[in-house]
Amino acid sequence: MMTSKGDPGRSVEHLLLIQSWRRLADQLGPLIGDNGFCALYGRALRLVGPDYTWLATTAPCKTRAAQIDALDDMLASVAPDLAQVAHAALLQTFTDLLASLIGHALARRLLDAATVDGEEKKVQEHK
Repeated sequence: MMTSKGDPGRSVEHLLLIQSWRRLADQLGPLIGDNGFCALYGRALRLVGPDYTWLATTAPCKTRAAQIDALDDMLASVAPDLAQVAHAALLQTFTDLLASLIGHALARRLLDAATVDGEEKKVQEHK
């Protein structure tokens, strides 16, 4: 599983945004591989790029871990409210692209599994 950089300068809200991408990448990675994840992610970046030009300057993706680390740095470089809005737009675009490829039902199951996985870990950590 990809882990957080653990940068002490990152807010809790920021860490939650990045953690959602890490869980999603971990969930999809075994199914579509790094190349598949990078292709979908890169396309999502290009689609939201006109609204968030600072996201469009990302270098080509080699691994999903490297891409999430780059997103981590980019989101940390802007105001928290802008990071939240950009994250939501990027995630929605990524989800729409995934759903158009594999269908809405399967995409929803995969995304829900990524969310449930994270929520279960939070519950276990608090025990």
